[in-house]
Amino acid sequence: MIVKPFFRRMVWGNPKLNEIFQLDGEPIGEIWLVSGHPLYTTEIAGKKINEVSDTLCGKKFNRFPLLVKLISSASWLSVQVHPDDEYARTVENEPWGKNEAWYFLTDGVIAICEDPSLISTAMKEGNWNEVLKIEKVSAGTFVNIPAGTIHALGPNSTVIEVQQSSDLTYRIYDWGRPRETHIKKALEVSKSVKFEDLIVNKINTKYFEMREVTREIVDGFSIIVPKEINKDFGARIISIGEKEEIENSILIKLGEFFLNS
Repeated sequence: MIVKPFFRRMVWGNPKLNEIFQLDGEPIGEIWLVSGHPLYTTEIAGKKINEVSDTLCGKKFNRFPLLVKLISSASWLSVQVHPDDEYARTVENEPWGKNEAWYFLTDGVIAICEDPSLISTAMKEGNWNEVLKIEKVSAGTFVNIPAGTIHALGPNSTVIEVQQSSDLTYRIYDWGRPRETHIKKALEVSKSVKFEDLIVNKINTKYFEMREVTREIVDGFSIIVPKEINKDFGARIISIGEKEEIENSILIKLGEFFLNS
């Protein structure tokens, strides 16, 4: 079944999405494809996904644990970081933090801060180009972004994103835009990383799996996102016990953390 998407307008959004989906107004930046989050909850046959999760994937969740989006940018997203599960529970009273991953549908740009200890200096001196490792990324690239990774998606980038069902984002730097920042919390949750460790052939974490499908029969609960964006674009859900032949898509599955919790 194909589920109805939800469009979010963002300051950095891409007007090309407005053209594709024939939507006026401020640019669309995010399309929420599958969500159990309170900000928007996917409906399936007239019921919220949280109500029918046991039918879909064989397990009951008060909040469906994955959030799947399409993100498309005309300018830089903020330099930001997300908390892990423990911090989210103890500080924010949220069930989960936010581990996420991207699949690039287009060539794009990303920025990563490998050493969070440099952030304080960048805030004082404005030397963000020295603190951030900015790299071009080719279409077809997977990028894993564990909680605690300071990152930003660059302009003219379109990605499929899978993440835990959380909207917790601590903004550090916003390229001159006057939006609120959350420096104290950001520095508390930030972790050191190596850029090259984030580039992978597929995503296989304890929270979710994501890989490219050229053509195959997919069995069991899966979220399928087509790689071609058109006016009918949307995610397809395959329920437990079902199978379908899938082509030219991204396949997303629940990880063991959620299946065994």
